[in-house]
Amino acid sequence: MRFRLYALAAASAAISACAGGPPSPPGLAYSLPTLTTVTYAAGDSATMDIDADGQAFQMDVDQSSTLGATFSRAADGVQVSMEVKSFKATQSNPMGAPVSADGSGIKGPLVFSLDRRGVATVVAKPQLSGMARNYFQPLDVVHTFFPRLPGAAAHVGDSWTDTISFEGPQGDGSVKSTSVVTYTVMGDTLVGDRKVLKIAMESSSEQTGSGSFAGMDYSQKLSGTAKGWVLWDLQRALMVEKYSDSDASGTMDVSAAPYPLSIRMRSQSRTRLMEEM
Repeated sequence: MRFRLYALAAASAAISACAGGPPSPPGLAYSLPTLTTVTYAAGDSATMDIDADGQAFQMDVDQSSTLGATFSRAADGVQVSMEVKSFKATQSNPMGAPVSADGSGIKGPLVFSLDRRGVATVVAKPQLSGMARNYFQPLDVVHTFFPRLPGAAAHVGDSWTDTISFEGPQGDGSVKSTSVVTYTVMGDTLVGDRKVLKIAMESSSEQTGSGSFAGMDYSQKLSGTAKGWVLWDLQRALMVEKYSDSDASGTMDVSAAPYPLSIRMRSQSRTRLMEEM
């Protein structure tokens, strides 16, 4: 269901402004935050169950990072310059030693713009080298780090649905992703002594990717669902926290294997604002 505009609320805001009264409550949209430089802590953990013609094994991937975000005005929304302050990724390998990556392979900021609803456009990407090329995923950050918003006032129970699609080079290969995400306003909650808005998220997605890893070419296709929520500070126009729990399955073709592998991937991710509330 698309978001409904509230003409009565807009008219009341205009009357208050003309009368010199208090400003109307801010809409649920992207604009320059009152804090223009913030830091987010992000963590992801994923478990991949792989069935190789009846032989099952498991791989785990854990990622953590701190990301400094600087906001500036844009024509219709904001521009975000995101600096990777720290980054660590570790992947278990049932056939050998764990594989890891750190922030030394990430040089320069990731810059992108968000319109009032959060539709993203890439401006500049960092230079990636070493194992960081396989784990830090700029397109995912640009298009999924921040939620889509309705771009206007919101009330408890309101919902809106967006299709988020992107494709392009990633690591030593490429990725194509499409997600249909439904957001629902749940109401106010407290983080510390600050009131924020809780927004539930549900999505279905499909993703295909191909590339080379550890000397082997691969291609994979996954589809699945996810549930989670976002905490949004209306007064500061700023995301405070985001959580997602997903479950996807599909197939992977690897050059070293004579048959496709069946895979199931379950993951959890959480991002939170590090500044004191």
